[in-house]
Amino acid sequence: MIERYNWAPVGGVEGKRYVPIIRVSFHTSTACYQLKGSLTEDTAQEPTSQVLSVTTQKTLDAPAGTMNIVLAGDKWFRSQLIMANDLVVVQMGYKTIKGEELSTVMVGLVDRVRRTRSVDNGMTTSVQARDFGKVLIKSNIKFYPEISGGTDKFFLTENGWLAMAKYFQSESIAKGSPAVILDVIMRFILPKLNSVKWTVWDEKKTEPVAKKVDVTNILRYNFAAVPVFLPQFFTLDRYEGSLWNLMERTSTKPFTELFVDVREPLEAWNPGDKPRVVNETIEQSSDQTKAKFPKGEGYYPFPRFPFGKDNSVVSVFLRNTPFSKDAWDKLAVHEVIAADVIDEDLSYADDEHYNLFWAGTTINPFGIDLKRVAPPIMNKSAVERYGLSPLEVEIEGLAVDPSKPEDTTKLEQMSKAYTAKLKEWFENNHKFLNGSMTVRGKGSYKIGQRLQAPGIMKEFYIESVTQTFNVFDGWTTTLQLTRGRDYKPAVKASSAVAVQTAKATDKKPASVKTVAEVKADYYTVKRGDSLWSIAAKLYGKGDEWIKLWEANKDMLIKRDDRNASQHGKYIYVGQILKLPGGSKK
Repeated sequence: MIERYNWAPVGGVEGKRYVPIIRVSFHTSTACYQLKGSLTEDTAQEPTSQVLSVTTQKTLDAPAGTMNIVLAGDKWFRSQLIMANDLVVVQMGYKTIKGEELSTVMVGLVDRVRRTRSVDNGMTTSVQARDFGKVLIKSNIKFYPEISGGTDKFFLTENGWLAMAKYFQSESIAKGSPAVILDVIMRFILPKLNSVKWTVWDEKKTEPVAKKVDVTNILRYNFAAVPVFLPQFFTLDRYEGSLWNLMERTSTKPFTELFVDVREPLEAWNPGDKPRVVNETIEQSSDQTKAKFPKGEGYYPFPRFPFGKDNSVVSVFLRNTPFSKDAWDKLAVHEVIAADVIDEDLSYADDEHYNLFWAGTTINPFGIDLKRVAPPIMNKSAVERYGLSPLEVEIEGLAVDPSKPEDTTKLEQMSKAYTAKLKEWFENNHKFLNGSMTVRGKGSYKIGQRLQAPGIMKEFYIESVTQTFNVFDGWTTTLQLTRGRDYKPAVKASSAVAVQTAKATDKKPASVKTVAEVKADYYTVKRGDSLWSIAAKLYGKGDEWIKLWEANKDMLIKRDDRNASQHGKYIYVGQILKLPGGSKK
Protein backbone atom coordinates (compact mmCIF):
# COMPACT_ATOMS: atom_id res chain seq x y z
CA MET A 1 0.00 0.00 0.00
CA ILE A 2 1.26 3.47 -0.92
CA GLU A 3 -0.18 6.50 0.85
CA ARG A 4 0.51 9.89 -0.73
CA TYR A 5 0.35 13.10 1.27
CA ASN A 6 0.45 16.57 -0.27
CA TRP A 7 0.90 19.96 1.32
CA ALA A 8 1.18 23.55 0.13
CA PRO A 9 4.60 24.88 1.08
CA VAL A 10 5.61 28.44 1.80
CA GLY A 11 8.76 30.31 0.72
CA GLY A 12 11.28 29.41 -1.92
CA VAL A 13 11.84 31.01 -5.29
CA GLU A 14 9.00 32.33 -7.42
CA GLY A 15 9.07 31.91 -11.16
CA LYS A 16 8.30 29.20 -13.65
CA ARG A 17 11.90 28.02 -13.82
CA TYR A 18 12.39 27.46 -10.08
CA VAL A 19 9.48 25.68 -8.44
CA PRO A 20 10.87 23.45 -5.65
CA ILE A 21 9.62 19.88 -5.35
CA ILE A 22 10.49 17.87 -2.23
CA ARG A 23 9.60 14.19 -1.91
CA VAL A 24 10.15 12.13 1.22
CA SER A 25 9.17 8.44 1.21
CA PHE A 26 9.10 6.13 4.23
CA HIS A 27 9.19 2.44 3.29
CA THR A 28 7.68 0.42 6.14
CA SER A 29 6.63 -3.21 6.40
CA THR A 30 2.96 -2.31 5.82
CA ALA A 31 2.96 0.80 3.61
CA CYS A 32 5.00 3.42 1.77
CA TYR A 33 4.20 6.90 3.05
CA GLN A 34 4.92 9.51 0.37
CA LEU A 35 5.16 13.12 1.47
CA LYS A 36 5.32 15.69 -1.31
CA GLY A 37 6.03 19.41 -1.22
CA SER A 38 5.93 21.94 -4.05
CA LEU A 39 5.79 25.69 -4.53
CA THR A 40 3.29 27.13 -6.97
CA GLU A 41 2.22 30.69 -7.58
CA ASP A 42 -1.48 29.98 -7.13
CA THR A 43 -1.39 28.16 -3.76
CA ALA A 44 -2.07 29.85 -0.47
CA GLN A 45 1.08 30.35 1.54
CA GLU A 46 0.06 28.20 4.45
CA PRO A 47 1.36 24.69 5.16
CA THR A 48 -1.18 21.98 5.84
CA SER A 49 -0.52 18.93 7.97
CA GLN A 50 2.63 17.10 6.91
CA VAL A 51 6.29 18.05 6.34
CA LEU A 52 7.58 21.19 8.03
CA SER A 53 11.28 20.84 7.20
CA VAL A 54 13.88 18.50 5.73
CA THR A 55 17.64 18.73 6.37
CA THR A 56 20.25 16.34 5.00
CA GLN A 57 24.01 16.50 5.48
CA LYS A 58 26.71 14.47 3.78
CA THR A 59 30.39 14.98 4.64
CA LEU A 60 33.33 13.29 2.94
CA ASP A 61 35.13 12.39 6.19
CA ALA A 62 32.02 11.18 8.07
CA PRO A 63 31.10 7.50 7.63
CA ALA A 64 27.36 8.22 7.41
CA GLY A 65 25.22 11.10 6.17
CA THR A 66 22.37 12.39 8.35
CA MET A 67 18.74 13.35 7.79
CA ASN A 68 16.29 15.23 9.97
CA ILE A 69 12.65 15.41 8.87
CA VAL A 70 10.06 17.32 10.90
CA LEU A 71 6.38 16.42 10.44
CA ALA A 72 3.40 18.36 11.76
CA GLY A 73 1.32 16.62 14.40
CA ASP A 74 2.04 13.43 16.31
CA LYS A 75 0.07 10.73 14.45
CA TRP A 76 3.30 9.31 13.00
CA PHE A 77 4.65 8.88 16.52
CA ARG A 78 1.43 8.00 18.32
CA SER A 79 0.32 5.39 15.78
CA GLN A 80 3.88 4.08 15.26
CA LEU A 81 3.51 4.41 11.50
CA ILE A 82 7.26 5.03 11.16
CA MET A 83 9.70 2.98 13.22
CA ALA A 84 13.45 2.71 13.72
CA ASN A 85 15.34 0.99 10.86
CA ASP A 86 12.58 1.70 8.31
CA LEU A 87 14.00 2.79 4.96
CA VAL A 88 13.65 6.47 3.94
CA VAL A 89 14.29 8.17 0.58
CA VAL A 90 14.67 11.95 0.12
CA GLN A 91 14.38 13.52 -3.34
CA MET A 92 14.72 17.23 -4.12
CA GLY A 93 14.36 19.16 -7.34
CA TYR A 94 12.24 21.57 -9.35
CA LYS A 95 9.03 21.56 -11.30
CA THR A 96 9.65 22.73 -14.87
CA ILE A 97 7.72 22.84 -18.10
CA LYS A 98 9.08 19.35 -18.73
CA GLY A 99 7.69 18.02 -15.45
CA GLU A 100 9.41 17.19 -12.19
CA GLU A 101 13.21 17.08 -12.38
CA LEU A 102 14.28 15.36 -9.16
CA SER A 103 17.62 14.24 -7.73
CA THR A 104 17.81 11.54 -5.09
CA VAL A 105 19.63 13.31 -2.28
CA MET A 106 19.87 10.52 0.29
CA VAL A 107 18.69 6.97 1.00
CA GLY A 108 18.99 5.67 4.53
CA LEU A 109 17.53 4.10 7.64
CA VAL A 110 15.55 5.68 10.46
CA ASP A 111 17.44 6.09 13.75
CA ARG A 112 14.87 7.76 15.96
CA VAL A 113 11.24 8.94 15.88
CA ARG A 114 10.50 11.51 18.55
CA ARG A 115 7.59 13.73 19.53
CA THR A 116 8.07 17.30 20.72
CA ARG A 117 5.59 19.83 22.02
CA SER A 118 5.93 23.60 22.46
CA VAL A 119 3.63 26.57 23.02
CA ASP A 120 4.75 28.26 19.79
CA ASN A 121 4.91 25.30 17.40
CA GLY A 122 2.40 22.86 18.84
CA MET A 123 3.05 19.14 18.42
CA THR A 124 5.56 17.83 15.88
CA THR A 125 7.18 14.51 14.99
CA SER A 126 10.89 14.53 14.24
CA VAL A 127 12.43 11.66 12.28
CA GLN A 128 16.21 11.32 12.46
CA ALA A 129 17.99 8.97 10.06
CA ARG A 130 21.38 8.10 8.58
CA ASP A 131 22.34 6.92 5.12
CA PHE A 132 23.55 3.36 4.49
CA GLY A 133 26.91 4.13 6.04
CA LYS A 134 24.96 3.31 9.20
CA VAL A 135 24.94 -0.37 8.19
CA LEU A 136 28.75 -0.47 7.99
CA ILE A 137 29.12 1.36 11.31
CA LYS A 138 26.69 -0.88 13.18
CA SER A 139 28.00 -4.13 11.68
CA ASN A 140 30.42 -5.16 14.40
CA ILE A 141 32.94 -7.97 14.28
CA LYS A 142 32.58 -9.64 17.68
CA PHE A 143 32.91 -13.28 18.62
CA TYR A 144 30.57 -15.20 20.94
CA PRO A 145 31.57 -18.88 20.91
CA GLU A 146 29.62 -19.38 24.16
CA ILE A 147 26.31 -19.28 22.25
CA SER A 148 27.41 -21.17 19.13
CA GLY A 149 25.68 -24.13 17.60
CA GLY A 150 23.85 -24.88 14.38
CA THR A 151 24.76 -21.66 12.62
CA ASP A 152 27.05 -20.62 9.77
CA LYS A 153 27.61 -17.15 11.17
CA PHE A 154 31.28 -17.05 12.08
CA PHE A 155 30.75 -14.76 15.08
CA LEU A 156 28.77 -17.58 16.71
CA THR A 157 31.25 -20.35 15.98
CA GLU A 158 33.66 -21.88 18.44
CA ASN A 159 36.59 -21.02 16.18
CA GLY A 160 35.83 -17.30 16.35
CA TRP A 161 38.34 -15.24 14.41
CA LEU A 162 39.74 -18.28 12.56
CA ALA A 163 36.35 -18.89 10.95
CA MET A 164 36.44 -15.40 9.45
CA ALA A 165 40.13 -15.56 8.52
CA LYS A 166 39.48 -18.41 6.07
CA TYR A 167 38.21 -15.84 3.59
CA PHE A 168 41.66 -14.23 3.56
CA GLN A 169 43.83 -17.32 3.27
CA SER A 170 44.78 -17.23 -0.41
CA GLU A 171 48.00 -15.37 -1.14
CA SER A 172 46.29 -13.04 -3.63
CA ILE A 173 44.09 -11.81 -0.77
CA ALA A 174 46.44 -12.09 2.22
CA LYS A 175 48.85 -9.87 0.27
CA GLY A 176 46.25 -8.05 -1.75
CA SER A 177 45.45 -4.50 -2.74
CA PRO A 178 42.90 -2.48 -0.73
CA ALA A 179 40.30 -3.15 -3.45
CA VAL A 180 40.77 -6.92 -3.22
CA ILE A 181 40.46 -6.94 0.57
CA LEU A 182 37.45 -4.62 0.60
CA ASP A 183 35.79 -6.86 -2.00
CA VAL A 184 36.07 -9.82 0.38
CA ILE A 185 34.67 -7.73 3.24
CA MET A 186 31.65 -6.60 1.21
CA ARG A 187 31.02 -9.98 -0.40
CA PHE A 188 31.51 -12.41 2.49
CA ILE A 189 31.78 -10.57 5.82
CA LEU A 190 29.05 -7.90 5.63
CA PRO A 191 26.20 -10.27 4.59
CA LYS A 192 26.97 -12.49 7.59
CA LEU A 193 27.04 -9.54 10.00
CA ASN A 194 23.86 -7.96 8.63
CA SER A 195 21.13 -10.24 7.29
CA VAL A 196 18.23 -7.77 7.78
CA LYS A 197 15.43 -7.85 5.21
CA TRP A 198 13.91 -4.45 4.44
CA THR A 199 10.54 -3.89 2.77
CA VAL A 200 10.90 -1.62 -0.27
CA TRP A 201 8.04 -0.38 -2.43
CA ASP A 202 8.40 0.45 -6.11
CA GLU A 203 7.08 4.02 -6.15
CA LYS A 204 6.89 4.17 -9.94
CA LYS A 205 3.89 1.84 -10.03
CA THR A 206 0.30 2.76 -9.18
CA GLU A 207 -0.24 -0.40 -7.14
CA PRO A 208 3.22 -1.72 -6.36
CA VAL A 209 4.05 -4.96 -4.68
CA ALA A 210 6.36 -4.82 -1.67
CA LYS A 211 9.78 -6.39 -2.12
CA LYS A 212 12.00 -7.87 0.54
CA VAL A 213 15.60 -6.84 -0.03
CA ASP A 214 18.83 -7.24 1.90
CA VAL A 215 22.07 -5.30 2.07
CA THR A 216 23.45 -6.85 -1.14
CA ASN A 217 20.41 -5.61 -3.11
CA ILE A 218 20.93 -2.03 -1.95
CA LEU A 219 24.56 -1.35 -1.03
CA ARG A 220 26.74 -1.81 -4.12
CA TYR A 221 30.42 -0.93 -4.54
CA ASN A 222 33.10 0.24 -6.97
CA PHE A 223 36.74 0.01 -5.79
CA ALA A 224 39.59 1.56 -7.76
CA ALA A 225 42.98 -0.04 -8.22
CA VAL A 226 45.32 1.31 -5.51
CA PRO A 227 49.05 0.59 -6.02
CA VAL A 228 49.67 -0.81 -2.52
CA PHE A 229 49.70 -4.44 -1.36
CA LEU A 230 48.84 -4.87 2.29
CA PRO A 231 49.80 -7.60 4.78
CA GLN A 232 46.18 -8.21 5.62
CA PHE A 233 47.01 -10.81 8.29
CA PHE A 234 48.23 -7.99 10.52
CA THR A 235 45.16 -5.90 9.75
CA LEU A 236 42.71 -8.64 10.68
CA ASP A 237 44.54 -10.54 13.38
CA ARG A 238 42.19 -10.67 16.38
CA TYR A 239 40.34 -7.61 15.14
CA GLU A 240 37.07 -6.80 16.87
CA GLY A 241 35.05 -3.66 16.29
CA SER A 242 33.12 -1.74 13.66
CA LEU A 243 33.32 -3.05 10.11
CA TRP A 244 33.67 0.54 8.87
CA ASN A 245 36.79 1.07 11.00
CA LEU A 246 38.35 -2.05 9.48
CA MET A 247 37.50 -0.83 5.98
CA GLU A 248 39.08 2.56 6.69
CA ARG A 249 42.27 0.89 7.94
CA THR A 250 42.38 -1.11 4.74
CA SER A 251 41.80 1.92 2.49
CA THR A 252 45.19 3.63 3.17
CA LYS A 253 43.81 7.11 3.82
CA PRO A 254 44.65 9.94 3.06
CA PHE A 255 45.99 8.54 -0.21
CA THR A 256 42.52 7.25 -1.00
CA GLU A 257 38.94 8.30 -0.34
CA LEU A 258 36.39 5.78 0.96
CA PHE A 259 32.77 6.87 1.26
CA VAL A 260 29.13 5.81 0.91
CA ASP A 261 26.84 7.92 -1.24
CA VAL A 262 23.85 7.82 -3.57
CA ARG A 263 24.53 8.66 -7.22
CA GLU A 264 22.80 8.56 -10.58
CA PRO A 265 23.70 5.41 -12.54
CA LEU A 266 25.76 7.26 -15.16
CA GLU A 267 27.97 8.85 -12.50
CA ALA A 268 28.26 5.68 -10.45
CA TRP A 269 28.86 3.16 -13.25
CA ASN A 270 29.19 4.93 -16.61
CA PRO A 271 31.93 3.15 -18.61
CA GLY A 272 32.32 6.04 -21.07
CA ASP A 273 34.22 9.33 -20.95
CA LYS A 274 31.74 11.30 -18.83
CA PRO A 275 32.84 12.12 -15.25
CA ARG A 276 32.25 9.28 -12.79
CA VAL A 277 32.81 8.95 -9.08
CA VAL A 278 35.74 6.61 -9.83
CA ASN A 279 37.48 7.99 -12.94
CA GLU A 280 40.19 5.33 -13.06
CA THR A 281 40.68 1.60 -13.36
CA ILE A 282 38.08 -0.23 -11.27
CA GLU A 283 39.69 -3.30 -9.75
CA GLN A 284 36.71 -4.74 -7.89
CA SER A 285 32.99 -4.14 -8.35
CA SER A 286 29.78 -5.67 -7.03
CA ASP A 287 28.59 -5.95 -10.63
CA GLN A 288 31.32 -8.46 -11.42
CA THR A 289 29.37 -11.02 -9.44
CA LYS A 290 27.66 -12.86 -12.30
CA ALA A 291 30.97 -13.74 -13.90
CA LYS A 292 32.92 -14.47 -10.73
CA PHE A 293 30.33 -16.05 -8.42
CA PRO A 294 27.29 -18.18 -9.17
CA LYS A 295 24.31 -17.82 -6.87
CA GLY A 296 25.40 -18.69 -3.38
CA GLU A 297 27.99 -17.34 -0.99
CA GLY A 298 29.61 -14.18 -2.30
CA TYR A 299 26.85 -13.56 -4.86
CA TYR A 300 25.56 -10.01 -5.42
CA PRO A 301 22.12 -9.93 -7.09
CA PHE A 302 21.66 -8.06 -10.36
CA PRO A 303 20.17 -5.70 -11.34
CA ARG A 304 20.93 -3.39 -8.41
CA PHE A 305 17.91 -1.85 -6.68
CA PRO A 306 17.35 1.78 -7.81
CA PHE A 307 15.76 4.62 -5.87
CA GLY A 308 13.99 7.81 -6.88
CA LYS A 309 12.88 9.17 -10.19
CA ASP A 310 16.49 9.27 -11.42
CA ASN A 311 17.08 5.56 -10.57
CA SER A 312 19.97 6.39 -8.25
CA VAL A 313 22.00 3.65 -6.61
CA VAL A 314 23.56 3.48 -3.14
CA SER A 315 27.22 2.57 -3.31
CA VAL A 316 30.51 2.36 -1.46
CA PHE A 317 33.28 4.04 -3.42
CA LEU A 318 37.05 3.71 -3.09
CA ARG A 319 39.21 5.95 -5.25
CA ASN A 320 42.70 7.39 -5.22
CA THR A 321 42.60 10.90 -3.75
CA PRO A 322 41.95 13.12 -6.80
CA PHE A 323 44.35 15.97 -6.03
CA SER A 324 46.79 15.39 -8.89
CA LYS A 325 46.00 17.51 -11.96
CA ASP A 326 44.78 14.68 -14.21
CA ALA A 327 42.44 13.25 -11.57
CA TRP A 328 41.23 16.73 -10.59
CA ASP A 329 40.29 17.61 -14.17
CA LYS A 330 38.21 14.43 -14.49
CA LEU A 331 35.95 15.23 -11.51
CA ALA A 332 32.31 16.11 -12.13
CA VAL A 333 31.97 19.90 -11.99
CA HIS A 334 29.17 22.34 -11.14
CA GLU A 335 29.09 26.03 -12.03
CA VAL A 336 27.49 28.55 -9.71
CA ILE A 337 26.63 32.08 -10.85
CA ALA A 338 26.43 35.16 -8.66
CA ALA A 339 22.63 35.30 -8.81
CA ASP A 340 22.43 31.85 -7.17
CA VAL A 341 24.69 32.69 -4.20
CA ILE A 342 22.83 33.60 -1.02
CA ASP A 343 25.70 33.67 1.49
CA GLU A 344 29.39 32.93 1.38
CA ASP A 345 32.11 32.75 4.03
CA LEU A 346 35.53 32.10 2.49
CA SER A 347 38.98 32.65 3.97
CA TYR A 348 42.69 31.93 3.77
CA ALA A 349 44.27 30.40 6.90
CA ASP A 350 47.33 28.48 8.05
CA ASP A 351 45.37 26.17 10.36
CA GLU A 352 46.33 23.16 8.24
CA HIS A 353 49.58 24.45 6.78
CA TYR A 354 52.36 21.86 6.59
CA ASN A 355 55.97 22.21 5.53
CA LEU A 356 57.60 18.88 6.44
CA PHE A 357 56.26 15.64 5.00
CA TRP A 358 56.84 11.94 5.52
CA ALA A 359 54.90 8.76 4.76
CA GLY A 360 55.75 5.28 5.97
CA THR A 361 54.28 2.09 7.42
CA THR A 362 53.28 0.99 10.90
CA ILE A 363 54.61 -2.50 10.09
CA ASN A 364 58.30 -2.75 9.18
CA PRO A 365 59.38 -6.42 8.90
CA PHE A 366 62.98 -5.44 8.07
CA GLY A 367 63.49 -3.49 11.28
CA ILE A 368 65.26 -0.68 9.40
CA ASP A 369 65.02 3.01 10.22
CA LEU A 370 62.77 3.92 7.32
CA LYS A 371 63.16 7.66 7.90
CA ARG A 372 66.89 7.38 7.27
CA VAL A 373 66.42 5.34 4.10
CA ALA A 374 63.58 7.53 2.82
CA PRO A 375 63.95 10.85 4.70
CA PRO A 376 61.20 13.45 5.10
CA ILE A 377 60.86 16.30 2.58
CA MET A 378 61.00 19.82 4.00
CA ASN A 379 60.04 23.18 2.51
CA LYS A 380 62.76 25.31 4.12
CA SER A 381 61.39 28.71 3.11
CA ALA A 382 57.94 27.80 4.49
CA VAL A 383 59.52 26.68 7.78
CA GLU A 384 61.27 30.06 8.05
CA ARG A 385 58.00 31.87 7.31
CA TYR A 386 55.54 29.84 9.42
CA GLY A 387 57.62 27.67 11.74
CA LEU A 388 57.95 23.90 11.56
CA SER A 389 54.63 22.15 10.90
CA PRO A 390 55.09 18.43 10.14
CA LEU A 391 52.64 16.05 8.48
CA GLU A 392 53.46 12.37 9.03
CA VAL A 393 51.24 9.57 7.74
CA GLU A 394 51.66 5.86 8.46
CA ILE A 395 49.57 3.33 6.56
CA GLU A 396 48.83 -0.16 7.80
CA GLY A 397 51.80 -1.77 6.12
CA LEU A 398 53.23 -3.14 2.93
CA ALA A 399 53.26 -6.78 1.87
CA VAL A 400 56.99 -7.54 1.65
CA ASP A 401 59.05 -10.68 2.23
CA PRO A 402 61.79 -10.20 4.88
CA SER A 403 63.74 -13.06 3.27
CA LYS A 404 64.09 -11.07 0.05
CA PRO A 405 66.58 -8.19 0.37
CA GLU A 406 65.23 -6.63 -2.83
CA ASP A 407 61.93 -5.99 -1.04
CA THR A 408 63.73 -3.35 1.01
CA THR A 409 63.81 -1.28 -2.16
CA LYS A 410 60.05 -1.75 -2.57
CA LEU A 411 59.45 -0.37 0.94
CA GLU A 412 61.78 2.57 0.31
CA GLN A 413 60.17 3.41 -3.03
CA MET A 414 56.68 3.31 -1.51
CA SER A 415 57.73 5.68 1.29
CA LYS A 416 59.36 8.16 -1.10
CA ALA A 417 56.43 8.11 -3.54
CA TYR A 418 53.80 8.77 -0.89
CA THR A 419 55.95 11.40 0.82
CA ALA A 420 56.15 13.26 -2.48
CA LYS A 421 52.34 13.05 -2.82
CA LEU A 422 51.84 14.57 0.63
CA LYS A 423 54.07 17.47 -0.32
CA GLU A 424 52.36 18.00 -3.67
CA TRP A 425 48.87 17.93 -2.17
CA PHE A 426 49.22 19.78 1.13
CA GLU A 427 52.15 22.21 1.13
CA ASN A 428 49.97 24.99 -0.35
CA ASN A 429 47.02 24.56 2.03
CA HIS A 430 47.51 28.08 3.38
CA LYS A 431 47.13 29.48 -0.15
CA PHE A 432 43.84 27.70 -0.80
CA LEU A 433 40.52 29.43 -0.25
CA ASN A 434 38.31 27.48 2.18
CA GLY A 435 34.92 28.00 3.77
CA SER A 436 31.23 27.69 2.96
CA MET A 437 28.80 28.90 0.33
CA THR A 438 25.00 28.82 0.56
CA VAL A 439 23.31 28.73 -2.83
CA ARG A 440 19.91 28.20 -4.39
CA GLY A 441 18.82 24.63 -3.71
CA LYS A 442 20.19 22.01 -6.07
CA GLY A 443 19.88 18.28 -5.44
CA SER A 444 22.71 17.13 -7.70
CA TYR A 445 25.53 18.65 -5.61
CA LYS A 446 27.57 15.74 -4.22
CA ILE A 447 30.66 15.34 -2.07
CA GLY A 448 33.95 14.85 -3.89
CA GLN A 449 32.96 16.99 -6.88
CA ARG A 450 34.26 20.35 -8.11
CA LEU A 451 32.53 23.72 -7.90
CA GLN A 452 33.46 26.56 -10.24
CA ALA A 453 32.51 30.18 -9.50
CA PRO A 454 33.21 32.21 -12.66
CA GLY A 455 32.34 35.46 -10.88
CA ILE A 456 35.45 35.20 -8.70
CA MET A 457 37.43 32.96 -11.07
CA LYS A 458 37.85 30.24 -8.40
CA GLU A 459 37.17 26.53 -8.27
CA PHE A 460 36.76 24.41 -5.14
CA TYR A 461 36.55 20.85 -3.84
CA ILE A 462 33.16 19.98 -2.28
CA GLU A 463 33.73 18.24 1.06
CA SER A 464 30.25 18.58 2.55
CA VAL A 465 26.73 19.15 1.23
CA THR A 466 23.82 20.27 3.44
CA GLN A 467 20.35 20.46 1.91
CA THR A 468 17.85 22.55 3.91
CA PHE A 469 14.16 22.83 3.10
CA ASN A 470 11.71 24.70 5.31
CA VAL A 471 8.10 25.60 4.51
CA PHE A 472 8.74 29.18 5.61
CA ASP A 473 12.24 29.76 4.18
CA GLY A 474 12.31 27.66 1.00
CA TRP A 475 15.21 25.48 -0.13
CA THR A 476 18.94 26.18 0.03
CA THR A 477 22.13 24.15 -0.34
CA THR A 478 25.17 24.85 1.82
CA LEU A 479 28.53 23.62 0.52
CA GLN A 480 31.68 23.24 2.59
CA LEU A 481 34.52 24.03 0.22
CA THR A 482 38.28 23.46 0.30
CA ARG A 483 41.27 23.80 -2.02
CA GLY A 484 39.91 26.99 -3.63
CA ARG A 485 42.24 28.11 -6.40
CA ASP A 486 42.29 30.23 -9.54
CA TYR A 487 41.05 28.68 -12.75
CA LYS A 488 40.56 29.77 -16.32
CA PRO A 489 37.08 29.13 -17.73
CA ALA A 490 37.15 26.99 -20.86
CA VAL A 491 37.02 29.07 -24.03
CA LYS A 492 34.25 28.01 -26.38
CA ALA A 493 35.29 27.15 -29.92
CA SER A 494 33.44 30.16 -31.38
CA SER A 495 35.13 32.50 -28.90
CA ALA A 496 38.55 31.03 -29.68
CA VAL A 497 37.99 31.71 -33.39
CA ALA A 498 36.92 35.27 -32.59
CA VAL A 499 40.04 35.84 -30.52
CA GLN A 500 42.31 34.55 -33.29
CA THR A 501 40.52 36.75 -35.84
CA ALA A 502 40.88 39.77 -33.58
CA LYS A 503 44.62 39.15 -33.20
CA ALA A 504 44.99 39.08 -36.97
CA THR A 505 43.18 42.42 -37.35
CA ASP A 506 44.41 44.00 -34.09
CA LYS A 507 40.81 44.51 -33.05
CA LYS A 508 39.04 43.28 -29.93
CA PRO A 509 36.08 41.01 -30.90
CA ALA A 510 32.73 42.27 -29.74
CA SER A 511 31.89 38.91 -28.12
CA VAL A 512 35.00 38.80 -25.93
CA LYS A 513 34.78 41.03 -22.84
CA THR A 514 37.56 42.51 -20.79
CA VAL A 515 37.70 41.97 -17.01
CA ALA A 516 36.45 45.54 -16.53
CA GLU A 517 33.48 44.87 -18.82
CA VAL A 518 32.59 41.66 -16.95
CA LYS A 519 32.67 43.53 -13.63
CA ALA A 520 30.42 46.21 -15.15
CA ASP A 521 27.70 43.59 -15.59
CA TYR A 522 27.31 43.23 -11.79
CA TYR A 523 26.90 45.56 -8.82
CA THR A 524 27.65 44.82 -5.15
CA VAL A 525 25.07 46.31 -2.76
CA LYS A 526 26.45 48.86 -0.30
CA ARG A 527 25.05 50.30 2.92
CA GLY A 528 22.16 52.69 2.24
CA ASP A 529 21.47 51.36 -1.28
CA SER A 530 18.02 50.73 -2.70
CA LEU A 531 17.06 49.54 -6.15
CA TRP A 532 15.93 53.10 -6.94
CA SER A 533 19.24 54.69 -5.86
CA ILE A 534 21.29 52.02 -7.68
CA ALA A 535 19.29 52.57 -10.88
CA ALA A 536 19.70 56.35 -10.58
CA LYS A 537 23.46 55.92 -10.09
CA LEU A 538 24.03 53.42 -12.90
CA TYR A 539 21.29 54.22 -15.44
CA GLY A 540 20.71 57.92 -14.72
CA LYS A 541 17.04 57.39 -13.84
CA GLY A 542 15.65 55.97 -10.60
CA ASP A 543 12.54 54.56 -12.26
CA GLU A 544 14.80 52.15 -14.16
CA TRP A 545 14.84 50.12 -10.91
CA ILE A 546 12.27 47.78 -12.49
CA LYS A 547 15.05 46.47 -14.78
CA LEU A 548 17.10 45.53 -11.73
CA TRP A 549 14.07 43.87 -10.15
CA GLU A 550 13.25 41.77 -13.21
CA ALA A 551 16.88 40.62 -13.57
CA ASN A 552 17.34 39.72 -9.89
CA LYS A 553 13.91 38.92 -8.47
CA ASP A 554 14.54 35.16 -8.10
CA MET A 555 17.63 35.76 -5.99
CA LEU A 556 16.06 38.61 -3.97
CA ILE A 557 12.96 36.59 -3.09
CA LYS A 558 15.16 33.64 -2.17
CA ARG A 559 17.09 35.85 0.25
CA ASP A 560 13.97 37.50 1.74
CA ASP A 561 10.53 36.27 0.71
CA ARG A 562 8.96 39.61 1.68
CA ASN A 563 10.27 40.82 -1.67
CA ALA A 564 7.56 38.73 -3.34
CA SER A 565 4.92 41.26 -2.29
CA GLN A 566 7.12 44.36 -1.80
CA HIS A 567 9.27 44.16 -4.91
CA GLY A 568 12.93 44.76 -4.17
CA LYS A 569 12.41 46.56 -0.86
CA TYR A 570 14.63 44.20 1.09
CA ILE A 571 18.20 44.11 -0.23
CA TYR A 572 21.32 43.49 1.82
CA VAL A 573 24.91 44.71 1.93
CA GLY A 574 27.16 42.38 -0.07
CA GLN A 575 24.47 41.03 -2.40
CA ILE A 576 25.58 40.94 -6.04
CA LEU A 577 23.03 42.25 -8.52
CA LYS A 578 23.09 41.49 -12.21
CA LEU A 579 22.87 44.63 -14.33
CA PRO A 580 20.82 44.04 -17.49
CA GLY A 581 22.72 45.61 -20.36
CA GLY A 582 25.58 46.62 -18.06
CA SER A 583 25.88 50.01 -16.35
CA LYS A 584 26.07 53.28 -18.25
CA LYS A 585 28.44 54.92 -15.80
